[in-house]
Amino acid sequence: MNNNPRLFAYATWVVMISLAIIVFTDSFLIYATDEGWVGLAALLAFGFVYLNFSYLSVKRFIRKVFEQTHLHFILAFLIYLPAAIWVALISESIEGARFIMLIVLAFSCGLGAIYGYRAGKRVQQQHLDKTVSG
Repeated sequence: MNNNPRLFAYATWVVMISLAIIVFTDSFLIYATDEGWVGLAALLAFGFVYLNFSYLSVKRFIRKVFEQTHLHFILAFLIYLPAAIWVALISESIEGARFIMLIVLAFSCGLGAIYGYRAGKRVQQQHLDKTVSG
């Protein structure tokens, strides 16, 4: 099965949603520069949002991919890219915490891709088992 058209379709909506998330939450990036528990909570919140977004999109993509592939890492990178560009180049409110924010986003997208791949393969196997037995 050729996954390039599916990858293109997923890539377009993933980039758009990732950019929308970072643009609409830009006013909350100021909290990530705080050195106390508020800064930690803001970093964890952004990480949690991108981890879940990466997890869900990769899981949905992998459900219909039957061969071994590493395309899920491309999706995770495309989720990371708009947010990283926004944090690194555009946002002025996160001056002191740019590097840590980029690391948190990269780590979150990577973990989401890994666990989303596992969950997608598990859902795929459950569907195949149900189809064969039912």
